[in-house]
Formats: sequence, structure tokens, C-alpha cells
Amino acid sequence: MEDHGPDPNSPSHVSERSEPVRSRWTPKPEQILILESIFNSGMVNPSKDETVRIRKLLEKFGSVGDANVFYWFQNRRSRSRRRQRQLQASLAAGSEQRNNNPQAQAVYGGGAIQYDSSVFINGVPTEVPRGPLDVKAMFGEDVDLVHSSGVPIPINEFGFLLQTLQHGESYFLVTPFTSLFLY
Repeated sequence: MEDHGPDPNSPSHVSERSEPVRSRWTPKPEQILILESIFNSGMVNPSKDETVRIRKLLEKFGSVGDANVFYWFQNRRSRSRRRQRQLQASLAAGSEQRNNNPQAQAVYGGGAIQYDSSVFINGVPTEVPRGPLDVKAMFGEDVDLVHSSGVPIPINEFGFLLQTLQHGESYFLVTPFTSLFLY
């Protein structure tokens, strides 16, 4: 039998490779808080200089590269757009459901819903109607709405908010299990 050189499947051949092994960057909770804060403040596409400045800030909590910061913002913009589309679809479905439901029409005055308040829900700018808001119809049965301060927003037994959402404020949708830790 002829010898055709080293076996490509042998362990010794694998260790001869000079390609660096890259590990995936997992941001620390402190780094995520900083990144989310920057993103929510309106800086959604930082310049190269801003990326370097952000990286230097994040390095206080663990190693991170400029590319990690760049790709984090790219992915976060993508998630934000996807959530916005989902919320808009949910709002449209809720609006259609209210228009076909005589009880909901009575609550909303029977006419077209007027949107006059912009809030942030899970970091996504969202237009919400004036007056009672049907959380269950908009976001599903198993969610609670919590203000960014951690204070839960009261909802009645029918799923309607007991107070109006404040223009420009941030709110988060959480599962009831998650909200147990917020109270």
C-alpha cells in the first residue's frame, strides 16, 4: 500500500492548522445595559469613532472588539425593525378585532381610534390610542405591561389598562412569571 502523506482526519494534522479559533462574544450584563441605553437614546448607527468610544467604555467590564460593537448595533437595529413590524401587525389585528366587536366599539366610542401618544414598548416606538387600551388584544393574553421604572401598569379583568400610557415613556411587555421578580 502506498503512503499518500498525512491523513487529513488524524488529530496531528488538525493541530497543524494555523487558522485562529474564534469564539463568540458574549456581552456581560453591564455591557448590554450600556449598549441598550445608547441605542435607546437614539444612537442606533454609531460612526467608527463612536464605535471605538463605546468599545473603550465597554472594556471596563470585559474584553470586546470594535467589530463586536458594530455587529451588536447592526443586529439590534434588525431586531428593532422586526419588533416594530410585529407590533404594527398586532395593532392592525387588534383594530380589526375592535371594529368587528360591538362591545369594543362601545368602549372606544364606536368610531375610528385616534392615536395621539407615542411610547416605547420593549424599545420600539409605538403609537397607542387615546383612552382605554386593550392590552390582551394588542399583545396577547399572557403579558403584563411594566413602566421602565419597574412599576407594573394595572390592567382590569377584561385586559384594559386602568391608566393611560404617558407620551414618550418606556414600557416593557413581560410574562407574568417574569413580573414576579419586578414587584
